[in-house]
Amino acid sequence: MKSTKQVKDERFGFLMTVPAMIFLALLFVFPIIYSFGASFTDYRLVGQRKISFVGLRNYITAFTEPNFLNSVKVTLTITVGALIVEFILAMLVAGVIVNIKKRQGFLKTVYLIPMMVAPTVAGLLFRFMLNDDFGLLNVILKSLGVISSNIHWLTDSKIVLASIIYVDSWTTIPFIFLLMYTGLSSVSEDVVESGKIDGANKIQIFFRLQIPIIKPTLIIALVIRFMDVFRIFDSIYVLTKGGPGKASESLSLLIYKTNWNKYNVGYASALSYIMLIFMILVALLIQYIGRDKDDIRTRRRGER
Repeated sequence: MKSTKQVKDERFGFLMTVPAMIFLALLFVFPIIYSFGASFTDYRLVGQRKISFVGLRNYITAFTEPNFLNSVKVTLTITVGALIVEFILAMLVAGVIVNIKKRQGFLKTVYLIPMMVAPTVAGLLFRFMLNDDFGLLNVILKSLGVISSNIHWLTDSKIVLASIIYVDSWTTIPFIFLLMYTGLSSVSEDVVESGKIDGANKIQIFFRLQIPIIKPTLIIALVIRFMDVFRIFDSIYVLTKGGPGKASESLSLLIYKTNWNKYNVGYASALSYIMLIFMILVALLIQYIGRDKDDIRTRRRGER
């Protein structure tokens, strides 16, 4: 039995959390419920006197509208491209630095600098560097004789997504590197030594011993990074605003334009929930595929 003092302390502790719970509800829960309800209406910010319930019309419209399908294609292209580039480069850099015994701290600090730059600031920086006329990258390539005329990095629909992937990778590779480096640093030296005894070289030890050990870390990094890059908005908005045409219009940018340019809150809310549901499903799929088969077998044996 609890004493009277313990009961009072528990009640007091609960009462102290009530303001935080109310604040959390107003800040997060209410907007979620509100936008979910709005997704089933024809709600517009201007020029509307009565809001009508339209059921699933907004969701059905999304899958038949060319702009939505194009934005999904753009978003998936950027997401897949960025994940491939970022994980390969981060893995290689982490593998090199973790095996360097001297000046690891200095190298880590230098490599983590881009992570300190906000995506919007990075977008502005690269907007000037990739400028068609006076961009630094074109100037360097011309001086080296690599190109004879300026490359339209941000205004050519064929290469604009590659430019966005490049900018996004520059700002986020350090984050993935940090996770991988931390995971690799935690691998026991005995594992490395046993590989050397068996005649494995550094590359074989890295890919056959160290990488499998940090697989859970890789899965977590992949899920976090997928959810982050799939909702990419700020860097695209600063670099291209979705252009040329709609060649770089991501799903987040389409939602923004639908809500604030066309004032169609109902349709924008439906797009937001389609995006959210897709992100959750893919994140769960990544974790399911990345499950440790040995752990699954052990659990099944324990259940028996």
